[in-house]
Amino acid sequence: MRFIFHIDMDSFFASVEQQTNASLRGRPIVVSGKEGSRSVIVASSKEAKKLGIKTGMLPFEAKKIFPKIIFVEPDGEKYEFVSRQVMEIFKKYTEMVEVSSIDEGFLDLTGYVRSREQAVALAGKIKQDIKNQIGEFVTCSIGVAENKLLAKLASDLAKPDGLFFIHEENKLAVLDAAKLTDFCGIGRRLERRLLDFGVDTVLKLRDQSLPRLRHMFGEVCGQNLFNIARGVDDSPVIPYFEAPETKSVGRSYTLPGNTFNKEEVLAVLMHLAEQVGRELRRIKLGGRTVVVCLRFGDFTGHYFRHTWRDGMSDGAALFKFGEESIHRFRLPKPVRLVGIHASNLVGETKQQSLWNFDRKKARLLSFVDEINDKYGDLTVKPAALLKLKRLRKKVGGFKISDID
Repeated sequence: MRFIFHIDMDSFFASVEQQTNASLRGRPIVVSGKEGSRSVIVASSKEAKKLGIKTGMLPFEAKKIFPKIIFVEPDGEKYEFVSRQVMEIFKKYTEMVEVSSIDEGFLDLTGYVRSREQAVALAGKIKQDIKNQIGEFVTCSIGVAENKLLAKLASDLAKPDGLFFIHEENKLAVLDAAKLTDFCGIGRRLERRLLDFGVDTVLKLRDQSLPRLRHMFGEVCGQNLFNIARGVDDSPVIPYFEAPETKSVGRSYTLPGNTFNKEEVLAVLMHLAEQVGRELRRIKLGGRTVVVCLRFGDFTGHYFRHTWRDGMSDGAALFKFGEESIHRFRLPKPVRLVGIHASNLVGETKQQSLWNFDRKKARLLSFVDEINDKYGDLTVKPAALLKLKRLRKKVGGFKISDID
């Protein structure tokens, strides 16, 4: 039998804030932008969840439910740091760790444990390690099963700070008690299609034949639905060292207010370009294709694209392309969002420059990166950014792939 763990950190961003700030402990808090900003709630504490305040709500909706709710601005660097600590704990027990997001992962412990009792005991050790090394307010929910589909379902049933084991004796009962949307792979749109065919429970889904499901939903989706209804999933745990290579690196930022002011737009773009350049150098890649995007107040947008012969990882050079493009462009509407993305990534294989200035600049960037690695992003930065407030790092839905 396979033993697959799905470990999901509870209210991760909010719990990290409570762990690092004792005054927030035991109180309803949400991680979001400032009150009155355009941000949505990206995390709510366990106390806030009990009041009905959920991720994705707007700040005024949370205030309507509980006027004294505490708003905490996101700190992406802090969450990444703690996430890496958590993943290191997982790696103590197996190299087969698949990082599915910043706050959750799958562990294949087949061979390391051989019974339910051993699996439960090991799950308890992981929980204790997190408590000892990170803090008692950062907890996790652990699901254990024979495959990833059931393990993820089990962890949802264990929230918060619990452990749930799905085995042959309880599998059908757990499946039949679940909602269709509890399963990864069935979203709202697919649920509506199933409802149109009279399928509103897992039991009714299991009653459908494989040929009928394939006819209604196609070969791949039909087979997937057939397997979900039976708790079947043969997909392997893909360890972090076999994760797919990065395809692109990008950053975007929603401005506090829509603006025609190009200097304000360019200041933000410079900040974003420095972040993209730093990330490219960290993964030792350069972007041949760079896209700078502007989104306007009505959510239409405009894009500037350029492809170089060699890969580019210098934030100043990335910014220069965007600066020149925006200076030549007449803004038709106020700008709401600024973004820059590098793709068509290549390794650092370009020919060494003959010019002493270029060689000195490359060495300088390596020293700047060392300083910023030690003391935090943009500790050393272009003088033009000195008057620009540090941009809030986005924290929703990104994947940590460099935990080794």
